[in-house]
Amino acid sequence: MRHVMNGIVALALSSASLSTSATKKQTANPTSPHAEKGIAAFYGRSMEGHKTACGSTYVASELTTAHRTLPCGTKVRITNTKNGKSVEATVNDRGPTSRKRIVDVSRAVAEQLDFVKQGTTTVEVEVVK
Repeated sequence: MRHVMNGIVALALSSASLSTSATKKQTANPTSPHAEKGIAAFYGRSMEGHKTACGSTYVASELTTAHRTLPCGTKVRITNTKNGKSVEATVNDRGPTSRKRIVDVSRAVAEQLDFVKQGTTTVEVEVVK
């Protein structure tokens, strides 16, 4: 039985190290209760009018974002680390689907953070309230 338990613990530890390396671009900021740094992208025009996971309708001109774990309605400050621009947005969807990104944002957020031409950028996301 002890050998089985040791095997399970070893498997769990190796799985944890694999998932840590897969999310290497995401880092927690110890100065904020919930702050992380990683890649952001914005929703394409084809998403306009679709229902979000939180029950609202996606509108490109609103300051909204998709996050995997934060509750719907959470206000976050998203800062483009490449130019220092920041904006407050509301979590209204789940995502992103790509593990390489930490948030997907509305086009309005991408415009204010000045990364529409690039398509993606490095951001820091902090909970405001």
